[in-house]
Amino acid sequence: MLELIFGTRTKIKILQILAAIETPLTRNEVVRLSHSGIRSIYEQIEELIAIGILKEIKNGHSKVTLDPEFPFYDIFRDLLLLSRDYFSTPNDVLKSIDKICGDNYYLGGFTAARQKIIPIDYDPPIYMVNILKNQFQKLYPRIKVLGKIPNIKVNTNMDELKEITIFINTCETIPPDVKRVDFLNVEVWIASVEWGIIECLIRKTPFTFYGTYLVLLQNRLDDVLDLIYFKKLAEEENCLPLILAIMSEFNNILSKEIFEITEKEKNIAHRAKSAVNEKEIKHAINTVMG
Repeated sequence: MLELIFGTRTKIKILQILAAIETPLTRNEVVRLSHSGIRSIYEQIEELIAIGILKEIKNGHSKVTLDPEFPFYDIFRDLLLLSRDYFSTPNDVLKSIDKICGDNYYLGGFTAARQKIIPIDYDPPIYMVNILKNQFQKLYPRIKVLGKIPNIKVNTNMDELKEITIFINTCETIPPDVKRVDFLNVEVWIASVEWGIIECLIRKTPFTFYGTYLVLLQNRLDDVLDLIYFKKLAEEENCLPLILAIMSEFNNILSKEIFEITEKEKNIAHRAKSAVNEKEIKHAINTVMG
């Protein structure tokens, strides 16, 4: 019986639409609201009428509705309404990722970089999940299942993005600064702000230069960024010249030293000047500071 009721995605769409809209609908109205094919909708409605879930009302135009005389009508309708909103928010997705991965992952990239600020203008619902390499084969198939939910995309590359995108990377080890924190009202493992910014700059991610420069500037102005630690991490990851070049460019454009850089560091920064996107730094400054 359950297979007949829930056997196709089309049937679930039909039932959720009719549960949410208490007034009866014509078959064509169901087609329009479900964005499905007319033939498929018509066929599935007939099956649902046949097993007693739906009833047909003929008053001028033929319309369909959930049948209140169906034995499990109340429970069934509640389930349909609740399931529509399940996994509809980043909160739901992060809870699921944490449950699947346990302590074998951490959130990094822009997700980590923006954890202590309210980003201005750029805050994509993309969550960079780094999974331990030796656990990837076990955990990735489970996370990939979330990508079957209509508003969620699970990626290991930068192709199509959706309402909520989980971007997967592998890592050899968990960085020592990863902590258990409350992020978007969910307890998760997340890297430091400094590590998140560095990941955005040196790894292949879906996050833009503009967004990374923006979050770097906001964290600095809000006194969140630990500059000494930031430089230390950059040196360990062999990207210190790039980090210094970016900070130096901010100072040059603003004509003031918001990032403290020594003369020796300025000489190091010069090596990576060509890798800095001056246009996007100016864009970030205009957004944050006007």
